Amino acid sequence: MGRSSFRGRQDVVEKLMNIAQAGKLGQPFLLVGPEGSGKENTALEFARLVNCAEPTTCGPGNLCESCVKTLSFQHPDIRWIGPAPASIGEKEILDIFKHKIENPFYQHPGAATSFVSIGDPEHPGQMTLRSLIHFLRKRAFQGKYKVAIVADSQRMNQSAANAFLKTLEEPPENTVIFMLTTGTTGMLPTILSRCQKMRFDPWPEDELTGLLQDIGHVSRDVAASAARTADGNARRGLSLLEPTAQVMIAWAVQLFDWIHRRDRFMVSISADELHRGLVSHACLTGDQTQKSMEAKESAHRRDRAIQLCELLNLLYRDAINCREAGDEHRPRLPGAAQLVAGACAGRHTDTLLEDMATIEASRREIDRNLNIGLAMAVLFEGLIDHAEGDQSDRDQASVGA
Repeated sequence: MGRSSFRGRQDVVEKLMNIAQAGKLGQPFLLVGPEGSGKENTALEFARLVNCAEPTTCGPGNLCESCVKTLSFQHPDIRWIGPAPASIGEKEILDIFKHKIENPFYQHPGAATSFVSIGDPEHPGQMTLRSLIHFLRKRAFQGKYKVAIVADSQRMNQSAANAFLKTLEEPPENTVIFMLTTGTTGMLPTILSRCQKMRFDPWPEDELTGLLQDIGHVSRDVAASAARTADGNARRGLSLLEPTAQVMIAWAVQLFDWIHRRDRFMVSISADELHRGLVSHACLTGDQTQKSMEAKESAHRRDRAIQLCELLNLLYRDAINCREAGDEHRPRLPGAAQLVAGACAGRHTDTLLEDMATIEASRREIDRNLNIGLAMAVLFEGLIDHAEGDQSDRDQASVGA
C-alpha cells in the first residue's frame, strides 16, 4: 500500500490529538458537515495516530504494525460501520474495505438506500449497532484505545439509535466513539446531547486540488478543474476523475440548455434514460454508445441521477452568481459559462434559488429510493415552468417599457 495516512482535515486531527493528550476523550464526538468534507478520514486518521505503536519513528516508508493494520481496515481495536443492506455478507464487507483502501472517500452503492440497523440478537452482522456495542465492551487488544466510527449516523433506524443510547451515555473506559453525519435533522435529541459536536466545512479549493492530485494520480490542471467543479466535496471531486464524468457534465449542461429553451420533449427523454440507466444519446462522442455506458445495477442508476442533480445545482448556482457578481463571477463549470450567462439574463434570482431547493429535494427523494424516472420527470417539468414564467415576466416588462 502506498498510502501512509488517511487524508483527513489536519486542523481537526490536531485538535482531537490535543484532547487525547489532555486525557479528555470520554465524551463521544459528533462530526457534522457536508458530504465529502473529510469527516470519515479525519476520524480514521485520529484512530491511527492515537493507537500508533511507535509515534516517534513511524512514518512514510517505515510504518509500524498498528498503522499498517489501520490503513488496511484490519486493526482489531478500530471498527468502522455504515449504512448497509441487512443481507450484506462478509465477502461484500471485505469488498467495501478493498475499495476504501484504494479510494478513502469511497461509498458503496447500497449505502444510499440502506440504514445503520440494530442487528439480530443472536447473530448480529459486522455492520450493525449490536455488533459495534459488543466490540466496545471488550478491552483493547493491541492499541491503547478502542475506536468506533459510525458513518452516516443520520441513517440509523430508531431501534438502533435507542440501543446505542446507553453506550453513548457511559462509554467504556479507553474508548472513543465518532458519529458522522451530514446533518442532525431526524436524529434523536438524546443522542445529540451526549456528543461533543465538531463542524466541518467544505474543502478549500487549493487543498482539494492537492488531495485530488495525490489520490487520483492526475495532473495539477486536471485536479484543479475537478476541484473547482466539486465545490469542496472530495467524494464528488474524485468521481469527476472517472471516465463517465465528462459525459455526465455534458448531460447536465445540455439539460440546463433544454430547460431554458423549454424543450419538454428532450427533458422527458432524459428522465426516461436516467430511469433505464442510460446516458443521453445527445452527449455521446466517438465510439461511446448507450449500451457501453449503461448502469445496470439500481444503486448505480441512483448514483448517476444524484450526480446529475448535483451538477445541475452547480449550474444554477453559477447562474445566480453570474447575475449577482457580474464580471467578478468565477464559474464552477467554466465550459458552460457562456450558456449560463445567456440563460440567467432572463431569470429572477429568487426563482433560481427556488429551483436549487427543488433540485436538492429531488436528490434527497432519489436517495431515499423514490422512482428515479418519476422524480426526474417532475423535477424537469417544474424547472421548465419556472424558466417559462421568468421569461414571460421579462417579456411583459419589455412590452410595458
